[in-house]
Amino acid sequence: MRGRLAATYAAIIVVVMALLGFYLAGVIREFYVDRLAHQLESQARLVSTLVGPMARDATRSAEIDARTRQYGALLGDRITVIAPDGSVVGESSRDQSELGNHGNRPEVIAARRDGVGVATRRSATIGTELLYVAVSRPQDAGVVTRVAVPLAEVNEAVRRVQRDVAIATLIALALVTGVGIVIARRIAVPLEDLSRQAQQVAAGRLDGVVAPAPTRELGELGRTFNTMVRQLRTSRQEIERSRRRLEATLTGLSDGVIIIDEAGVVVRMNASAAKMLGLPIIPDPGQPFMQVARDHELAALVRRTLSLPPTDIHVATIEHSRSRRLIEASARWLISADESLALVILRDVTELRRLEQVRREFVTNVSHELRTPLTSIKALVETLEAGAIDDPAVSANFLHRIVAEVDRLAGLVNELLDLARLESGRLAVVPEVLQSDDLIRRAAERLLPQTEASHLHLALDVDPSLPAVVADRGRVEQVIVNLIHNAIKFTPAGGTITAGAEVEGEFLRVMVSDTGVGIEPEELPRLFERFYKADPSRRSEGTGLGLAIAKHIVLAHGGTIWAESQPQRGATFWFTLPLAPVETRSNGPIGGQSAGQEHLGVHRQAR
Repeated sequence: MRGRLAATYAAIIVVVMALLGFYLAGVIREFYVDRLAHQLESQARLVSTLVGPMARDATRSAEIDARTRQYGALLGDRITVIAPDGSVVGESSRDQSELGNHGNRPEVIAARRDGVGVATRRSATIGTELLYVAVSRPQDAGVVTRVAVPLAEVNEAVRRVQRDVAIATLIALALVTGVGIVIARRIAVPLEDLSRQAQQVAAGRLDGVVAPAPTRELGELGRTFNTMVRQLRTSRQEIERSRRRLEATLTGLSDGVIIIDEAGVVVRMNASAAKMLGLPIIPDPGQPFMQVARDHELAALVRRTLSLPPTDIHVATIEHSRSRRLIEASARWLISADESLALVILRDVTELRRLEQVRREFVTNVSHELRTPLTSIKALVETLEAGAIDDPAVSANFLHRIVAEVDRLAGLVNELLDLARLESGRLAVVPEVLQSDDLIRRAAERLLPQTEASHLHLALDVDPSLPAVVADRGRVEQVIVNLIHNAIKFTPAGGTITAGAEVEGEFLRVMVSDTGVGIEPEELPRLFERFYKADPSRRSEGTGLGLAIAKHIVLAHGGTIWAESQPQRGATFWFTLPLAPVETRSNGPIGGQSAGQEHLGVHRQAR
């Protein structure tokens, strides 16, 4: 850049000086020619005064020629006297017989018309460029006196001026080249730095700074550039911050968000939307919505939105054909200054509808559970009112049955209250250090009469040396009782129910297994939902609250609960409890029990 700037300055000087030289040469030549023409005009008038009267007389031709030579020698110029017919009657430098007719010469024509004629041309006679000045006086009746001088001196003067200008040009060129290099360096260095930084900005790197140049204009340009880069950097940071916020918002939304342009092409989609549509990853932008959604109902919703006024909001609930999810979809226009987009919001209502179904089932179950004892109580009371109360045996039996139904109602209400308190965190859990084998044995012994009545084995597989746990005895026993009670209900007579435990890391794993009918694999994930009953054969007993209560009790202790089963091969329920700190555990087994399996109940043949 520096060389180009210096060369530009030099070229400008050369062009300017050349034009100036040509201009000065022309002006000087014109000045000299004009001054010489005036001088020659004076001489021509003088000679015309002397020879003009004689030229009108054709007989005095020789005298005119002699005098013309005399005056030419005296003045040092070429003098020509031209008769009215254009013939030369006097010539100071050549024989007049050698000269042709001069009546058609431009200066002669001008002199006869205007009194004075001036012309510059190369003489055909002597082969030199001459300045011709011709005059004609009115009283000379067309006689023209012409004085001519060579322009060699004028041309030499012009050449001297041109030579001087050329020398001045060379000197100026040398000076300007040196000065131009210095100036170019002062200009080029900041400009090169500015160019480099501009390229960095164009490449997206906005961390560069231009050092302000010492010259005022370039320094101001550098400072302005730095200000622009700072503003661009701030703007990009704001845009990036807004993009990250939008990305985080879209990523964190549980609702699916899809943005579509007017042509029905997907512009943006979040992970929740991809999941609801059964896509393994978020698709790249630019794909048609129909190709991404793969559902004709969703596609119809979008087409309807794109074809109707932007003020309308369209809502539809569909079951997606690929993911089989129940989706509530809404679509509306997003209008901005430069584009129009459609916003599609997807909300997975599968769980909500399932919970609604569970709630309806719960209401049905609770209504049934309440209606059955109430109906029994009403029938028993009506029977007593009808006179059965007078029979002591019948009345005692009826009253005993009424108390049993009331106890059943009270148990149902207590379960509902326990579940409500557990879910809200209002049920107090009072942990203490408990011996594991004693905790499990005491809970199992509570159901020994029921297992015997159902002709089942109840076995205890607990090592007395198991470490202690931190738990609320009453609540954990409630969990074990619920699990054993479930096993009793779904294990045929002659089966076996086993309660056991083992250590896994910092937790005690408690197990209750049976040899009953088992559970279908698709029902396992829902076993611990409140109000849920597995298969229809089980719906006649209980409200479906026991396992939900057990789950919340275990969670309140910081443990987990799960089930394993295969149809017709029994089921095993597991839950974990945190072990007591080492320093709080007692050494050795309590009560002198030996390790191994202990049978609490004896199998009896069904009657």
